[in-house]
Amino acid sequence: MDTNLDGEFLDTAGDLPPSNEEWYEGAAKCYSQDGLTFLDLFDADEHAEYRKENLFYPFTSREEWEVADFLLRSALSMAAIDKLLQLSMIKRLKLSFNNAKDLRGQAEMLPKGPSWKCQVIPSLHGTKIECLESLFSNPLFHNQLDFVPHRVYKTAAQLLRVYSEWLTGDAVWSIQDQLPQGATVLGTVLSSDKTNITTMTGARVAHPLLLGLANIHMHTRTKLSSKVFMLTALLPIPQYLHPNQRMRGMLEDCLIHECLSIVLQPLMKASELGIMMSDPACVRSKTSPFTLASYLQFRDNFHHPAQFWLNGVFVPFWKGWPLSDPAIFLTPEALHHWHKQFYDHDMQWCLAVLGVPEFDFQFSILQPITGYRHFPNRISKLKQVTGRVHRDIQCYIVGLIAGAAPHRFVIAIHALMDIRYLAQSPEPDNNLLASIDRSLALFHDNKDVIMTLGARMGVKRVIDNWHIPKLELMQSITTSTCQVGALIQWSADATEHAHVSEIKDPARRTNNNDYDPQICHHLDQEEKLRRFAVATSLKSSPTDPNLEELCEDEGDEDKDKDKEENGENDEPMDPQTALLEELNHTHTTSNYFSKIRMSAATRHGIPQAHPPRMFLAGSTAVHLNCNPTYTGLKIDKVADQFNIPDLRHALSDFFQRNVRNGDRVFGVGVPRRLLIDHPLNIPFEHVQVWHTVRLQQACLHDPSIVLPAQTMHASPACPGWPKGRQDVAIFNINSAHDWPESGLMGHAVCELQLIMRPIPRRGSRITWHDRYLCYVRSFKIGVVDPVTKMHTLTHTKHVNGTLVGDIVPLTQIRAFISIIPKLGAAADPRLTKSTSAHYHSSFYLNKYFDKQIYDSLYYALQG
Repeated sequence: MDTNLDGEFLDTAGDLPPSNEEWYEGAAKCYSQDGLTFLDLFDADEHAEYRKENLFYPFTSREEWEVADFLLRSALSMAAIDKLLQLSMIKRLKLSFNNAKDLRGQAEMLPKGPSWKCQVIPSLHGTKIECLESLFSNPLFHNQLDFVPHRVYKTAAQLLRVYSEWLTGDAVWSIQDQLPQGATVLGTVLSSDKTNITTMTGARVAHPLLLGLANIHMHTRTKLSSKVFMLTALLPIPQYLHPNQRMRGMLEDCLIHECLSIVLQPLMKASELGIMMSDPACVRSKTSPFTLASYLQFRDNFHHPAQFWLNGVFVPFWKGWPLSDPAIFLTPEALHHWHKQFYDHDMQWCLAVLGVPEFDFQFSILQPITGYRHFPNRISKLKQVTGRVHRDIQCYIVGLIAGAAPHRFVIAIHALMDIRYLAQSPEPDNNLLASIDRSLALFHDNKDVIMTLGARMGVKRVIDNWHIPKLELMQSITTSTCQVGALIQWSADATEHAHVSEIKDPARRTNNNDYDPQICHHLDQEEKLRRFAVATSLKSSPTDPNLEELCEDEGDEDKDKDKEENGENDEPMDPQTALLEELNHTHTTSNYFSKIRMSAATRHGIPQAHPPRMFLAGSTAVHLNCNPTYTGLKIDKVADQFNIPDLRHALSDFFQRNVRNGDRVFGVGVPRRLLIDHPLNIPFEHVQVWHTVRLQQACLHDPSIVLPAQTMHASPACPGWPKGRQDVAIFNINSAHDWPESGLMGHAVCELQLIMRPIPRRGSRITWHDRYLCYVRSFKIGVVDPVTKMHTLTHTKHVNGTLVGDIVPLTQIRAFISIIPKLGAAADPRLTKSTSAHYHSSFYLNKYFDKQIYDSLYYALQG
């Protein structure tokens, strides 16, 4: 089922679904088409009559509206706006407002969204049904909503179940069974957490309640800039005078649940629609919110049945809520449960086993990676540690402790790490859930070594128990995934970010007194501006025939194939949808794939002086700077500068292979032909050189999602880098295998030493295939280490001990990869961040570097 832009439901439940999906029949029935759509509400405004002649009323024109919208959304104070409007140039625009007060007065005349109400608890809150309807009818999400529960399978045989969106879980299917025929299930996501609204001084804290719609697609809902969470209430933060801290906590819990009961009363009355929620638990300290297992049972390696304990709240806000089960709607959460658990426990165990000085030093000598945090100072003394820092530390910890900690300790740590990475999959299947259970069992089989080593330390003494709530929560990962879909969609990253746009930014616009009403007023104004911008854009942009022609399917099979390979949606997009996609400015990542397509279209049939600086290498987009770092360097000078003594021989060997094999894929580590009968033959003497290249990939699970580009370095010795700076990449060496689907099969791991483009001698023409080349030094990929479960790498060497180097086209590069040197029990104190990789010959291929690499290797091993 879907909705069109006028709010009408299109009944698609009866259509034949894809063969690998099973849809719930009779759900999400359309009972009437007489409801009010987003544009109907816009036209029902009290000033709608004036907008028949002037769509942008109360502003005189589109241009004046754009000026007003900019000023109202900016961080300018009212005094600054007044000064701006008094400038002579601005006065010549003849705006209908002369000062900030007039401007805000006209903004109050814009059509309203959900309104705020105040009730003496005290609590400020909007009407929850209005908030839900606002998200439901938002045109920006019109093609991002699902309404029919369905089960997804890996293949048409329907043997291997896949869990992704909320509507693919078992819980919503069970809810639909208990609802009348044709009822539509809307899932409400609630998030509540205290946040500071003052910086350094003031100590002002807000307790927002955010609301989202679970029917919105996971990718849109988890994108930080999508604005899918609305501030629906500001809960009170009382100061109790009772001397007992536990009593103060119990009183606060009771008040919060009473407030939530009042605020959420409209949703409870609408419970016949099947609304379910996800909210913090009402359980006592050191109790699992999912199974309600006691802390004495946290050491157990199994999922406990539900029990009941009290924490003083005898009337939780969900009491009496039909079809609500805390064991289901309170889901495990990545940011606070998994990443925080790693920092609070796993990392502290490693610190105790390796020792603080050694642990800090090993992190400090890792080679920095562009875009990722490096830890040159004491990692054990970090302040203001965020979830981003937790993730950055996780990338390296298994490889660093491998040589310095007992094997069973490393196994326990990597087992927990595997659980975190597997559980973050956006499309977990039954096989992956079984892998999570096996990793959890592996940890429990080896966790006793942590106690034996005395690694579980408190502030002053060794702790001899496993009373760790976050560890026990891992027992619920697979069960919860089956109920509510992929758990990564319930991460608090999006709602934590929403605290900035919904609380902190509005608070900065206040006069630092009486925050709550001013925050609400600012959000009301922002909502009016947003809704007015969408409505006027839709109404002032009639159907463009040229746009329709562009959206039609031309039937070009080659173009369709290219689109499919690059993850494009080849379905025609109607003009209104195209306009809404343009209005929904949520995509901030530079998309090299689209730039390559646009560049290819503009230069079609036009001779070019050089190969395009942006091009596709398999499924990877490659971007070189328009201007090379050096132009016209002689080969011998490059060889000396980059310390590549065999550069001439490698180039000669490459061109000989090119003559024999044409444009076939070039291997690495291949013995070179003897040059006795084949003297060096290089048809050029100068090259252009680049020190960096950027690689961009599409998401393994959803090719329409473009990942941020990664910068790779291939630079010579310079101040701070006495041995040069070289990053490691995966190169394709067999055209029968594709990255990332094939994993390492048909690929090689190589260190990128040089990026160049040969240029002809002056006055001569290019007689070879003009393309970008790179000099690489390959690694021998060994077996998977049984302790770390990571591939081992060693430098490929000639018989005389020199490193093997090869020239390959840059089009064979596929992905950046991180490697960790095997530092042993103690790292050499002479090592630095710029030399640690150079002075080691054996490494671990770091599969934990990012989720794309981890998932690619995992699924390749699964076949």
